[in-house]
Amino acid sequence: MNGSEELKIMMVALRGIGKTSLLAAMHEEFNKTFERANLQTWVDDTNSLRAIEECKSILKNIDPRLKKQVTPTQPKENPWNDQGFYFEIGSSGKKFMKLRFTDPSGEYFNPDAAPEQKDYIKQQLNQCDALVIPIDTTALMQKKTGRVSYGELGTWHEEKNNSQRITQLLKDTFSHVDSPRLVILAPIKCEAYTRTSADAESLLYHLKTGYSELLDFFKSDSLINKVAVVVTPVQTIGNITFSHYKTDENNFTKFYYHKTPINAPYQPKDGEQPLRYILLFLINVFLENKKLILQQEKENLEKLETTLYAEKDKLEQAKKEFEEKQKLLNQRNNLWWIFREIANFIDDRETPVNVAKEQVDQKQVGVQEIQTNFQSTLLKVQATQEQINAFNNALFRFAIGSKNSDGFAILQGHRWLEIPQSIF
Repeated sequence: MNGSEELKIMMVALRGIGKTSLLAAMHEEFNKTFERANLQTWVDDTNSLRAIEECKSILKNIDPRLKKQVTPTQPKENPWNDQGFYFEIGSSGKKFMKLRFTDPSGEYFNPDAAPEQKDYIKQQLNQCDALVIPIDTTALMQKKTGRVSYGELGTWHEEKNNSQRITQLLKDTFSHVDSPRLVILAPIKCEAYTRTSADAESLLYHLKTGYSELLDFFKSDSLINKVAVVVTPVQTIGNITFSHYKTDENNFTKFYYHKTPINAPYQPKDGEQPLRYILLFLINVFLENKKLILQQEKENLEKLETTLYAEKDKLEQAKKEFEEKQKLLNQRNNLWWIFREIANFIDDRETPVNVAKEQVDQKQVGVQEIQTNFQSTLLKVQATQEQINAFNNALFRFAIGSKNSDGFAILQGHRWLEIPQSIF
């Protein structure tokens, strides 16, 4: 890719779970998160970005009982027209990496979705580097008579979260994964279920239970070393609690919430955590690729340097041979005309001089080409080292603020979420 690498992140959930609300909570933390890591961002205005901003506006002005709802992402006539929300990150004015978030309509994940919608989801799942799966925490943790107990799952977990559908989609697309992937399970609207450490650990336990088939699939021999799995609860609104539920005549259950206190502001919490883990993962993958590139370029540089010295020696030798032949020709040309003609008839000295001159010219061109390649490769090495340095430094800052307790957990793939040792 010209300019910068592009890495893809996909929101995965059926309609009404809260993909856009989660993305809005993450977006609220973008600037602070990147500034603390000494990284710059360049954001492009897209329909997805405008949808995120609209979502944040609704949530910031939402009524105490959360009656006004965020409009779900609508299906597009052509799914491939969705550019997603993307931005570039870099350092010192140089762009190194592009991140693209796609937030497909939940309709695309339905079993009865149109063929082109299913194809779009399959392609996106195959191409993405990271998945974020929002989870309706209330559906996971509530039953009709109250909160779930140990060993139970929420009454509406499968109805709302469609864990079986999500599991099957990922089984169909992840069976032959050949590059590292990150999967983030992100319980949302979890404010009431993470108030204490015990509450948060209970949420983590029930999440593992509710998604046990998917987690077991990720632990299979073919995926255990390729897929990293993280749990990051996000309070997408902040200061809310579950109130009650109603089931309509179509057997659709709606959850109702209210603010605590009633005048509480929009105050999402931990929205940066999925972003931190996404960046830890993607930068580690980015750095691993860059290290391979750097190693190859350094090897090329060494070969070019060796070749350059050898070709320079050959050029000097060719120049000496030319000078010797030119000297002999000059001596011949200083003879009397009759003697010179006789000598030239017996021993031609002009042709060897011309041949030697051509050899010198050719070797000079060859040396110049090698020098150009050497300088170009040297610049690549320096640029790659600069990128590695910038992102190595950023990794430390992302890792410092990453949570890994009280409901947050790295379930597998620690190698992709660590701070790598300096390669210099």
